[in-house]
Amino acid sequence: MANQEGTLVSVAMKTQITDGDLRQVNDLATEGRLFRKASGLYLQFKEDNQDVGPVNQIVKIDENSAVTVIRQGAVSMKQLFLQGEMTEGVYRSSFGTMLMNTTTNKIRTNIDEETGVGSVQLIYQLHMQSQFAGDYEVTIDFRRK
Repeated sequence: MANQEGTLVSVAMKTQITDGDLRQVNDLATEGRLFRKASGLYLQFKEDNQDVGPVNQIVKIDENSAVTVIRQGAVSMKQLFLQGEMTEGVYRSSFGTMLMNTTTNKIRTNIDEETGVGSVQLIYQLHMQSQFAGDYEVTIDFRRK
C-alpha cells in the first residue's frame, strides 16, 4: 500500500449475503491503516480474495456519514453509500465491466479516532446489470495494533 501514514490497525470484515433462502458469509481478518484527510476518515486494507486475487480496499467515511468503498487490484470498483438512497457504481474484473446499483438501508459508524477503535456497518441491496444480486450486510471492525 502506497500510503504509510496513519495508525496501524487490525481489521475484521464480515460480509453476509442473503438471496431468498441462500445465505453466504465471508470473513476476512487482516491489517490495515486508519488515517484522516481533509475529506474524511480512511480505513485502508488488503483483501486476499481466493477467487480473483489481491484487492486493495479503502473505506472512506465522510462527516455526514456517507461511506465510499474503493477497491483496486484484481477487481476494481468505487461505490458511494448514502442511507435511504440508491447510488450507481461500476465493477470491473477479468470477466468484464458491470453496472452496480446499491440501495442503502442503513449506515452505522462508531469510531473513536483517539483509541483507534471503531466499526462501520452497511446494509444494502445490490443489483448488478439491473439484476438483483442479494441483500448485503457488511460489518468492518478495526482496532489499533
